[in-house]
Amino acid sequence: MQDNYDVIVVGGRVAGAHLAARLGMDGMRVLLLERAELPSLPAVSSPIIYASAMKMLDEIGARESEYAANTPRLFHMATVNRAFSGKLRIPMYAGRDYAYAIDRARFDHGVWLAAERQPNVTAVMNASVTDLLWEGDTVCGVVVKLKDGEPQSIRARAVIGADGRYSLVARKAHAQESDRHDENPTSIYYAYWRGVAPLDADGPSAAAYEADGTFGYLMMDSADGQTVVCIEGRSDVIDPAGGDVEQFYLSKLQANPKLWGRLTEAERVTSIRGMRNIGNLYRQPGGPGWALVGDAFHQKDPLDGQGIYDALFMGKALALAMRRWWQGKLTWDEMLAAYEEVVRTHTYPMYRTLQGRVQNSFYSSAALPIPEWAVGKMGQWIAEDGGMSRLFGLMLTRQIPPDMIGLFAAPVALNAVARGGLREVRHEVEKRIRSVLPV
Repeated sequence: MQDNYDVIVVGGRVAGAHLAARLGMDGMRVLLLERAELPSLPAVSSPIIYASAMKMLDEIGARESEYAANTPRLFHMATVNRAFSGKLRIPMYAGRDYAYAIDRARFDHGVWLAAERQPNVTAVMNASVTDLLWEGDTVCGVVVKLKDGEPQSIRARAVIGADGRYSLVARKAHAQESDRHDENPTSIYYAYWRGVAPLDADGPSAAAYEADGTFGYLMMDSADGQTVVCIEGRSDVIDPAGGDVEQFYLSKLQANPKLWGRLTEAERVTSIRGMRNIGNLYRQPGGPGWALVGDAFHQKDPLDGQGIYDALFMGKALALAMRRWWQGKLTWDEMLAAYEEVVRTHTYPMYRTLQGRVQNSFYSSAALPIPEWAVGKMGQWIAEDGGMSRLFGLMLTRQIPPDMIGLFAAPVALNAVARGGLREVRHEVEKRIRSVLPV
């Protein structure tokens, strides 16, 4: 490890390793620092990735055989509730029509290996950054302590904070927050299980289960024959009495017979992990000599399943902007402005859509003036029709912006209900005709 680089990236998981690989490919001498020993789990994460994320990983030479080793491909997203069950077929994009419920330990390590293979990237684990170096008001390096070593100062033209929600770089640089949304706080708990009964005969699955309108469940088949089982919802509901997380988690699972039925012969193989009052915000993208990427820049509720995609997209956007800075085509301030514009334009519509989903999923108290059986029947017609499923699948894979859901969801759903109702009437008429015709 030298004492001077072009760029230092603090944080070597998804956002940081992906960014470092791209910067190295552009010819910059990059020092990538990660405080943990990989492969290992991050603080909290049980994510799903789609083809749109994998396409960006292809661009840096990340190997699917490494980051998704022994992980089943998921071709459907299922919804299971009292009235009906439905499936969404994941659409084809960039040669893939499947998703992964990834194991973060091997996924992060797979992206790290892609960065490490770049000749211009020096990747160092067990490296804890304790402070920033300054020249006036400009960041010019970091203070880093290696395992069993003394703190040392390393200088660079730029320092990038890819160090997560509680970013040291953001704190030390006094990064300002914006667009913060705390009005509908949510919390999540999850654990991994082995021996979970399959959802159906269609193979590995990702399935969302209905609860009582204040929280929901998610079960996803993941690596090594394990299944992650999550509960997420309102923070005042996902609140273990007396701090007994295990009893709380198990009692919530047992309250859903369809879900618990898949777990009766299963074994929980990990501790219960989680996070309370999940943050929803942006920070300023950077300042003199420093920038932020991934959760350090933009963090949000995991309900939309887009966290890994956003981290990769921000890394790509920052790398493209920094390439122009490196070539002398942009000043540092111009680079930050261009980076922020691209990220905001791409992520903000999904961010606002997510806030609406959280509100409607967990905080809406309005009761529909429709009987439950009718709601279930209409939901079944919509699921069987396929139009809404295709629309939602295109949004999940980021082939259409979330605004399109708002524009087209209502007419698509109404058409599906109309066609479903006509089918139901026709079947009923045919059944009655058959009942009166002679055999």
